[in-house]
Amino acid sequence: MSFDVRYRILKGISNMLCRMSYDRILSIGRFLGPCIMNRIAKQRNRGLEQIMTGLKVSRPEAEKLLQKVYENIGMSAMEMMYMPRLCKEKAHIDDFVKIDHPEYLEEAYAEKKGIVGLTAHMGNWEWLGAGLALHGYDTSAIGKKQADDALMRIINDYRTMAGQHIYLTGTGGYEMIAAARSMKKNHILGFLSDKDGNKVGVPVLFMNKVFSFPQGPAVFARKFKAPIIPLFIVRNENGKGHTICVGKKFYYEDRGEEEGDLLRNSQKMATMMEDFIKAHPADWLWFQHLFWTRPGKIKMYMDLSEEEKKRFASGIYDNWNETKGGKE
Repeated sequence: MSFDVRYRILKGISNMLCRMSYDRILSIGRFLGPCIMNRIAKQRNRGLEQIMTGLKVSRPEAEKLLQKVYENIGMSAMEMMYMPRLCKEKAHIDDFVKIDHPEYLEEAYAEKKGIVGLTAHMGNWEWLGAGLALHGYDTSAIGKKQADDALMRIINDYRTMAGQHIYLTGTGGYEMIAAARSMKKNHILGFLSDKDGNKVGVPVLFMNKVFSFPQGPAVFARKFKAPIIPLFIVRNENGKGHTICVGKKFYYEDRGEEEGDLLRNSQKMATMMEDFIKAHPADWLWFQHLFWTRPGKIKMYMDLSEEEKKRFASGIYDNWNETKGGKE
């Protein structure tokens, strides 16, 4: 199917949903999410394994939680296509997305160094950026290019409509230069930090495993001496609307030990992320491919001394150095 046809189909679905009430699209998403996701065995099995390992719960408990995750994913998918309607409701944005501590954002903006936004695939992460922008905050984000170019076009159209600036990895060095410029313009630059950082990532303990944490948040915070703000969005308890949870600012701790500082600061951010996920487990994307890069393929881990590796011992698993199936 050609790009134009796929794009028009997606736009047609979006236009249809935008004519419906918010309650109606949530009901559709809540039904469709489990119906579709329960049929994808690989992601279901991965999700169950990661819930059981990360939360140390039984399989029945993991299955119950995963169904809630699927309901939330279904609702978030509908909301993403509802973005034009969200933008039209800017005057009533708090009915859809509210911010719990805007004063923390104002304090960080006042430094005029840009803000590193530490975030994850929580709640409706597309509405995190849109919500901040529609509340009047200059917002940029580092994102990943999607395989489906029609879907990517829709997503970027809607992000732009809400007032966001998105810089995609894998599209050339210019995008990273532009992201750096956004910091100089005093934007929030959001990093989805629960994505595998490949062999150049930073080894951290996360959800009871060694995880390749992306370098981006630490590198930008160090380079610009900018405040780091935890930014996570969660669905409200009644299922309707979201709350952006803003944490207090903190800074990259520079002790003059380049590798040690990177390890220490990345672990601090990973722990913050994990703590928030554990407080709101139904809002996180448990089935994503988190541990693609085995510890034995993370360059920084392999460069550690045997003594330094001991602190990661609890997160090492049987196929820690397996080459088949891991990222190159």
